[in-house]
This record gives sequence, C-alpha cells and structure tokens, in this order.
Amino acid sequence: MQTWRYLAFPRGDERHAQRTAEVLRRLGADDELVLAGTLHDRAKPKETLVWHRIAGVLLQGAPALRRRLASGDSTLARYLDHAARGAEEARREGRSERVVQLIARHHAEPRSTDERLLARADREAIP
Repeated sequence: MQTWRYLAFPRGDERHAQRTAEVLRRLGADDELVLAGTLHDRAKPKETLVWHRIAGVLLQGAPALRRRLASGDSTLARYLDHAARGAEEARREGRSERVVQLIARHHAEPRSTDERLLARADREAIP
C-alpha cells in the first residue's frame, strides 16, 4: 500500500485520517479501502474553522442552498465541496476508480459494503 504524507492536512484532520485508516484496518478492510479512508478528507481547506463545520452540518437539510454555497473558492465553498474536490485530486494522481468513488461519496448515504465501512470508520475516528 502507498503511504500518504499529511502535509496539507490541519493537525486535527491528520489525526482523523490516521484514526479512520486504523479503524478500517481493524475492521479487515483491504489496502484500497484503507487508502480511501486516509484520503477522504484531504481536500478540506487548512483554514477550516469550527463555524464552517457547523454550517456544513446545518446545510445538510438544505441541499439546494448547500450546492449553491459549495461553488467558488471561499473556505466555506471548499469545505462544503471537499468530497468532490478530494475525489478529483485522487483521480489526477491516478488512484483507482474505487478509491476515487469512495472519496467522492463519503458524505452520501452509503450504498455498498465499502461505503458503509468507510462511513463507520469515519464516525468512529471522531475524537
């Protein structure tokens, strides 16, 4: 498995990525799923503040507004759209389509065993 250096992650998100990977390993995930867990939040902006995270949760109930606010290059837009942006980064790096899709869908309702495992690990990795 390729390792990932966390240089772009804020410190808390780096720990979260490491914990997500650890949970996935404990659950018996293969290397690709562990890699997706490690990279799933990599496109979150370094400037993300608590209010961006709170807004992201609140906007889950307003998908049209969330989509509108997720366009552009503001910190909030990049935070709200981090799943799609992270998937695009993974695609540009030549990651497998499975890894790309897992990153892209990590905030969507899980449809597969892989997505359910990633969602579970993501939740369990929150301190």
